[in-house]
Amino acid sequence: MPAAAPRGYSRLQIRLHWAVVGLVVLQYVLHDGVASAFDRGMEVGTLTLSAPAIGHFAVGSLIFLLAAWRLLVRQERGAPEPPAEDPPWQRALARSTHAAMYALMLALPVSGGIAWAMASEAGSTTHEVMRALLLLAIVLHVAGAVYGQAVQKTGVIDRMRRPVD
Repeated sequence: MPAAAPRGYSRLQIRLHWAVVGLVVLQYVLHDGVASAFDRGMEVGTLTLSAPAIGHFAVGSLIFLLAAWRLLVRQERGAPEPPAEDPPWQRALARSTHAAMYALMLALPVSGGIAWAMASEAGSTTHEVMRALLLLAIVLHVAGAVYGQAVQKTGVIDRMRRPVD
């Protein structure tokens, strides 16, 4: 990690962030198709790759790769410090929320692949629980960003809109 935290996010970091946002939204919007394919497959005893399943796997794999890339870029370049106005509890919550989102974006594609490959109801349930936890983390993340921007007036959202490079 760099010696000093950068003043803001790079163009690459911002593009990766918004690409992942779009792909995660797509996964939630198109969830019913893969869930139905899994349920049908479990009923008949054979899971077959349908268009919704292939699309879900492809997008999940892309989320995994982009999230891993984001972590590598963050490791190399760093990230800006939280706004100075943030109290310690808010910094801790933001740090925990970010860690949870990254962990879940990496774990969800793996758990989904395992659930499908093993035709496992338990694996599917685990995947669904993690899906709900990711949604909770996203809600906390967005709420924190909106609170910082609208209430604290820190400009925290602007950091993910305007690159420093």
